[in-house]
Amino acid sequence: MSEGRSIRQRRAKVDNRAFPTSDIQPMLLESAWNYFITAKIGEGIRDRTKTDYSNTWRYFSAWLDEENLGIQYVHEITTEICRNYIHYLTVDAPRFKGHKYILSDHGKGLASATINMRIRSLKVAFNFWCKEGFARKSPMDNIRTQKVDEDKIESFTDEQVEALLGACDQRKYVGFRDYVFQWLLLDSAMRMNEALSLRPGDIDMKTRSIELAARFNKNRRSRVVPLSADTVKLLLELIDENKTHFPHADKVFLSCYGEEVTDTQMNKRLKYYGDITGVGKEIRSTAHTWRHTAARNYILNGGDPYTLMRLLGHSSIHMTRRYVQMTGDDVRVKHEQFSPIKKFRTKLR
Repeated sequence: MSEGRSIRQRRAKVDNRAFPTSDIQPMLLESAWNYFITAKIGEGIRDRTKTDYSNTWRYFSAWLDEENLGIQYVHEITTEICRNYIHYLTVDAPRFKGHKYILSDHGKGLASATINMRIRSLKVAFNFWCKEGFARKSPMDNIRTQKVDEDKIESFTDEQVEALLGACDQRKYVGFRDYVFQWLLLDSAMRMNEALSLRPGDIDMKTRSIELAARFNKNRRSRVVPLSADTVKLLLELIDENKTHFPHADKVFLSCYGEEVTDTQMNKRLKYYGDITGVGKEIRSTAHTWRHTAARNYILNGGDPYTLMRLLGHSSIHMTRRYVQMTGDDVRVKHEQFSPIKKFRTKLR
């Protein structure tokens, strides 16, 4: 080989997808946020998700202003700033700050579930801005959600269920409506918004079931919820009463003026029954607690977890497991019924 011949060398690959510093488009915080939420609305996010995103950004941007960090653009927010914000939420953030009805001091440090919701929302926003070229790397990449004790979800005892149902004055329309609402939650394990969105036409009297449209379900999947005969009878009685007083209304659960009942109004009613019975001092009287109560009793009565998963509208058995929290008494009773030692007791003796 002659010394004059040249040798071809492999050219280094260049990642065209990377954004050089000069190619980042500086975007003001407020403009970036408006751009993000507009895009997400275009993707069809639910109103609840939009509210969660908006609240997260409102709290985060307010904290940035309070800290006087001089942040103007999205790409100026660092991982250190985000970690300091998470520390603030965990240790120093006032609980129920800005709440319309809770004015007294309830201490500092938010619940891990609340903090995790904000972490997830910020992750979504910064990932979006990175893809749009407003930042090179998300400052939330290395920030993990906090660990949450999953075994603190409680349900009503039998005595508490009887007390809450018994507190409804069925001689009055509102009292009877609340009785039917709580009874429906106990029988069907429906979510609050699912029950309040119920229309008479959604109830199939022949099959004793309710068909929930996908738009009302959290996971955007339609499902059929079976009902007990007693529940159908109560719903029919309430519907007949609605026709008498409010013939033009199209919902099952109405106010005393024939208007749709909001989740805020019904939550206040459930809390009211918790207060007057004393149950509220022991456990939160909410629709979610009724849902957990229905799930726990379904399993205690012999139901299988996979059918319960369908009933609850969950996509994984892991989520269903969280809803079935057995008490110590539950475990002792089931152990007495199903302990393997019963099989061998007679033979051994």
